[in-house]
Amino acid sequence: MIATMKALAVAVIAALMLAAAASEAAPAVDYIVAGKSRIAVVKIPHGMFMMGSEMVVRADDHWNPCDSCPARNDVERPVHQVTISKDFWMGEFDVTQGQWQAVMGNNPAHSRDAGPDAPVEQVSFNDVQAFLKKLNAAQNRWTVRLPTEAEWEYAARAGTTGETYGPLDDIAWYGANGSGTTHPVGKKLANAFGLYDMLGNVWQWCQDWFGPYPADAVVDPQGAAQGDRRATRGGCYYCDAIHIRAARRNRDLEEHSSPTIGFRIAAVPRK
Repeated sequence: MIATMKALAVAVIAALMLAAAASEAAPAVDYIVAGKSRIAVVKIPHGMFMMGSEMVVRADDHWNPCDSCPARNDVERPVHQVTISKDFWMGEFDVTQGQWQAVMGNNPAHSRDAGPDAPVEQVSFNDVQAFLKKLNAAQNRWTVRLPTEAEWEYAARAGTTGETYGPLDDIAWYGANGSGTTHPVGKKLANAFGLYDMLGNVWQWCQDWFGPYPADAVVDPQGAAQGDRRATRGGCYYCDAIHIRAARRNRDLEEHSSPTIGFRIAAVPRK
């Protein structure tokens, strides 16, 4: 009887320890009020990573970011050390059509048939700034913005060092499985930080002006001081696999909108 009770006690303690470990491993999630909706945000711990890629793309894949570039993805180099010095919060999902509607009172999306839980798209960088201004005006706890390119790549990698954070078919909607349209968020696997659709579905606006990478280690980089295009990241539902990578960089004019470009938010608590 005593032996049975001891075994039961050990089993209970082990179960509690496992539950505690699972709780610690689970990402911290909070919410930002967005009109009659709310946006889930995940806490991203500060840390260091290597930004960029050593992979060289030379194939004739109709990708030509630079007419004079020896390799088509030279903009992903040099690989350099980046430190994100403070924790921040990142949208668990892309901002959806329903969330945009709740804040802005309209739905600009091209793929409305995909439903209110699909990413909003057909929004320019300037449109997104108007959304953020209106969202921030209604906040007491949060300051909401677009992520920097460095924050975006750090969050997308979530501690991984390869080109993707998992097998593409498991984590992303892209050309091979996207069926030519967006899809409701959260239907593929999350990365280790608990973020969904970081790759595929829609390109995501970042705050930075697009510019060359530094060679030296940097802390909390904000991108180029000026430019003519803003960075977008992550690839989209019609892109070939070569574009669905954590290091892949793209850029677009601030006033340009596309059925393939959406965004997710970054947020910091207000003091």
